[in-house]
Order: sequence, then C-alpha cells, then structure tokens
Amino acid sequence: MSKENLRLTGHIACIDACGFRATLISTLGNHCEVWRSNRIVSLDGGAVEVDRVIKRHRLPCTFPEIRLLNRDYQTLKARLGSIVPEALFVATEVDGELNVVVIADTVQCWFNLANPANESDAVPLLRRHPRARDQLSSFLEAAREWYDDGDGRLIDLYGLDNLVLDVNRQVRYIDSFNVFFYPDLLEHCSEEDGASLREMIQRSLLRLEYLEYVHAAAEQAWCALPFEGEAPPIVLPVE
Repeated sequence: MSKENLRLTGHIACIDACGFRATLISTLGNHCEVWRSNRIVSLDGGAVEVDRVIKRHRLPCTFPEIRLLNRDYQTLKARLGSIVPEALFVATEVDGELNVVVIADTVQCWFNLANPANESDAVPLLRRHPRARDQLSSFLEAAREWYDDGDGRLIDLYGLDNLVLDVNRQVRYIDSFNVFFYPDLLEHCSEEDGASLREMIQRSLLRLEYLEYVHAAAEQAWCALPFEGEAPPIVLPVE
C-alpha cells in the first residue's frame, strides 16, 4: 500500500488530518470515494477500537441536496434496520466547497449477492443460512413496495457491491448516497442524461428480478434453472 493511500486526499474541514491514517478502499462508486480508518482510542481509561468508513462525495452539494440524501438514507434505514449500516451525514467543506461526507460502520464484505455471475453460489448459500434468506425477503418486499405501489422509488442496485453478504453471512446494503432512483426524472432529463439514468434503472430492475429469482429458488427444494430474465419496463409514478 503506497503512502498516498494511507491518508485522506484533499481537505475535509470536519476531520483533523494531522496524524489521521486512512486506507483508500474504493474509487469505483458513482458518487463517492471510500476510505477506511481503524484506530485505537482512549475512552474512560481504557482502549477502544474504532473501525469506520469515510465516504467523500465527489461533487459539491447544497444544504437542500444534503438533506435529500440524508432523507433517503433515513427512509432506507427505518425500513430495513440492521441490513443498513449506521451512518452519520456531515455537511462540511471539502477542498473549500460545501459538500457532505458520511461516516459509517464498517462492513466486512464477503459475497456479492446481487451479481448474477455468482448465481451458482448464491442459491446454496441462502439455503444454508436462513437468517440471510429472511433478510433478503425483507429487502425484496420493501423494494417492491417502494417501486410497484406508485411511490416512484427504486433501490439502487446498479452500484458495485451495494447488496452483499458480510463475513457473518448477514445481508447488508452498504450504499449511502443516492440510494434511490426516481424514474419520473426521466421526463426532465436531457437525451444524454436520460439514457444514462435509464440504463442504471434498467440494470437495477434486472438485478431486483434476479434477487427475487434467487430467493425463490433458495426457498424451494428444487434445483433452479439458470437465470435468464429481462428487465421489466420502467414504471413511472401514477399522478
């Protein structure tokens, strides 16, 4: 690991970077780069290990935008509980501009649950771990209610490794920024932006359909055929 990857890059006003060591663990997300900090701190005369991830939003945000990001995360957290790691949204300056960082509990990712390439392993894993199967059921029920019942929200399954099994074989949804897509925005997008958003929505719908297939197969004793689904049409909210 290079020295450059052991410290936060840029200036985050709410973090004293002097002596603060963090490891860059992801630059692939659409909205942020992710760092991990594992430290031993003194507390009440004892030593406590603090293990957190720091997500730095890529683009400047206004206060209304930050409130919307936090609102969507809180909606997700309130419904899905422990499936969603605890996270704190902090409005702060990043490189001199108003932005937001998220400080969240660390999840030790073990298996990418939403990747159809992992289908041959996903079904037997869920069969062996009933709690994970129940958690996936709760996730799918919430996702379908938000999307199909006219609320106009679709959980982001486009992002890499958003839905995983952790090392304890528990289902975790680890995204924090822009956790929902809003299909009705397609009507107000430019041709280029609309094509990009449509592709992300359709990929998320396809993965949602795949997860429903995997869950159904894990609930049954029969051996499922390979998934060959096609993304359903995008549903716009009913006025």
